[in-house]
Amino acid sequence: MSQQLIFYPHTGDLESSQISERLEKLLEGAEQFKALVLDSKGEHERCTIPREMKYAYNWDELARLMRDLRELPEANQAQRVTKSDNLLKLSEVYEVLRGAKMPKLEAVRLALVNEANQLRGSASSVA
Repeated sequence: MSQQLIFYPHTGDLESSQISERLEKLLEGAEQFKALVLDSKGEHERCTIPREMKYAYNWDELARLMRDLRELPEANQAQRVTKSDNLLKLSEVYEVLRGAKMPKLEAVRLALVNEANQLRGSASSVA
């Protein structure tokens, strides 16, 4: 009997081309995934091989969004502020995932916050 691995967020939920909408879906998916991990009472931790796992976070979509954020322009103050806001929102996704028994994600979250602060600082110094 084969079981299907469920990804959070679902791939179909991320079809929007708008970064802000994709960020919202990734955050919602992270919250759902965290709830599953914390509610499973160790069931997920007992899975020793991938085929035993029932659910996973959609890391591919998270990586794709991070790449898209990195490629956003920074030519003017408004673009830097927008990019900074998006990076801070992405750091919230990592914060939720860190709470899903993934403490090593704190380093990524802090790096995103630092990058957002640097962008915001350069945006205000240009103004």
